[in-house]
Amino acid sequence: MTERVLIATWGNPFEWEEIVYDYDNLKMKSFCTLPILKEKINPNKTIIIVLDTLANIVNPKTCEPDIKQREFTNYKEVVDDVRDRVKYFVEEKIGENFKEITLIVAPGVGVFSNIEVYGDLLDYYYYITFQLAKELPNKNMEVYLDLTHGINFMPVLTYRAVLNLLGLAAFLKEVYLTVLNSEPYPRGVSKERLREVKLNVKSVEIRKIHPMPITDLLSNFDQWNAFISSVANGFPLVFGTFYPKERDVLDEINNKLRKFLESIKVCGRKIKRQSALDPDFRILSELSYFLRVLNTSSVFRQLPKREISLEELKEISNIFNNLPRIGIIVREQMRHLEERLTRSGKPMSHIDSSWRQLSSYIRLGDISSPFHTESIERVIRNFIAHSGFEYNITMVRKFLDSIQFKYRSKEKVVFYAIEAMKYKLGEGDEVQNQGV
Repeated sequence: MTERVLIATWGNPFEWEEIVYDYDNLKMKSFCTLPILKEKINPNKTIIIVLDTLANIVNPKTCEPDIKQREFTNYKEVVDDVRDRVKYFVEEKIGENFKEITLIVAPGVGVFSNIEVYGDLLDYYYYITFQLAKELPNKNMEVYLDLTHGINFMPVLTYRAVLNLLGLAAFLKEVYLTVLNSEPYPRGVSKERLREVKLNVKSVEIRKIHPMPITDLLSNFDQWNAFISSVANGFPLVFGTFYPKERDVLDEINNKLRKFLESIKVCGRKIKRQSALDPDFRILSELSYFLRVLNTSSVFRQLPKREISLEELKEISNIFNNLPRIGIIVREQMRHLEERLTRSGKPMSHIDSSWRQLSSYIRLGDISSPFHTESIERVIRNFIAHSGFEYNITMVRKFLDSIQFKYRSKEKVVFYAIEAMKYKLGEGDEVQNQGV
């Protein structure tokens, strides 16, 4: 089943005027694009993103919404106030059911007559990445991103957050993105002229999303960094060995979020965020979503494992199939190992039931060269080129009718995987840094 998701960024809805919108041959008069998009797309989920700078907002001409302005004492009151005002607009102005909408009230910044908010602008980007990671489906999906009403920094940062998350879902799911925008509202024209105008809502981008790995490293959590590198570089055994527990990642995210929210000081109509969300918060949010998608497959729910069979590694390797170049390298490496270690699907007779280095069974040079004759850079290049199966640290044994693999030294593998990621990014390979 494919889920349809509509995501929209909103500025101040109480500034909007009624006009006719035209989307895909459907015309509708409204204060915004939401009703016509819901009618035409019929989404399974609708997500609206607004800023906390809407707190206390009132249109001085219409005196809407009919909600009293107040002096705030804590941040929850601010968020609740924004929610109440958006609910008023949704129900009273455009006649939609607010219960059918998932509202994200994100950190904004700016000095306005209704509220003053001080903080880091990138808090918005990191926070909506976290919220969208919770709300986006972990199945096949069509996402419609409406940027018509977003203001200032909202559209570009929302587009980036959505694209990064969808690129992770695409490793396992069929994902499509349509970006929508309407023609601009005509300002300064007569009411008579406005009656003749219709605004066309256009699909400015339609595309199938291809897998895009996380390409930033966490400042800590080296084993999770090794896993991130395994996806970007195509290391099946690293992937299976260091596969994170989703619960552990979520615990770390929630801990960071708690500290961030506790640091927000609210006094009357002044909000000051005394700390900022950091890139780690975004990366962890992306990682949590990736794991939520991966865990829809029984292959990945069994991970991590210290010892992984050849058949399991082949299943894990399927995740790299749609990555340019990397998928080819991984498939070739797995084929090479299978040819050298098995015959008719069974372990060759000379494979020992005790753990031995991979070099015991594969000719020197097939996987790598001895460490003592190589620079670290050369070792890292070999580690990348052979999908993480470095013969000095990859151990092999026969177990029943299968071949099993493990790493001799997890510490060394973590180091090589992280250095491989740094090397890859520094080299400017096909994977580009998506961080801010």
